[in-house]
Amino acid sequence: MSAALFAALSLAMSGACAAISWKHPARIARATCGDARELARSLRAVPGEARLAELARRSPPESWEHRLSVAVMTAADPRAKIAAANELLAEVEQRLDVGAGWPPAAARLSALGALLLATLSFLARGGPSVIALVLGVGAAGAIASAAAGRAGRAAAARQREAIDALVAAALVDEAALDGVARAPSASSRRARRKHP
Repeated sequence: MSAALFAALSLAMSGACAAISWKHPARIARATCGDARELARSLRAVPGEARLAELARRSPPESWEHRLSVAVMTAADPRAKIAAANELLAEVEQRLDVGAGWPPAAARLSALGALLLATLSFLARGGPSVIALVLGVGAAGAIASAAAGRAGRAAAARQREAIDALVAAALVDEAALDGVARAPSASSRRARRKHP
């Protein structure tokens, strides 16, 4: 195999790993229709009994926020309202978690693939510059994938906090909704361990 082929394979593999990894933060950003925290802030200016209807009006019909407001408004009784809200919170939590394993896996694949290609290049008597290029490209792909993983975790934490704020603002007059789950942020998980 030629040196150019090893370099091209390393570049293609690392580029693909980085591209797949950066889809995760982008997917998290699309879990809600926009800035849920800003929407929660604006809902607080609306009377409590009108907040769900206002949330339904302000959010696109196919959005998670719209579905939450409609599901809670149309539920028959307090237990059904709790169930509807919890079901939609579980759905958005699953959206935030889907693909979280891709960035670390892509980082490992990029690094190990570069090592394999560098070894094959060495065995094929590729020069030191080719081996260095293959390893450098693999390291860049691993670093980009790891950065995507960190960005995804940070974006998911921000989304969870924003969703909690939105649910608290929208369901303020639903006194029976005390059993509604919260998006499990790290701080709320710690609080639950301290106060069972």
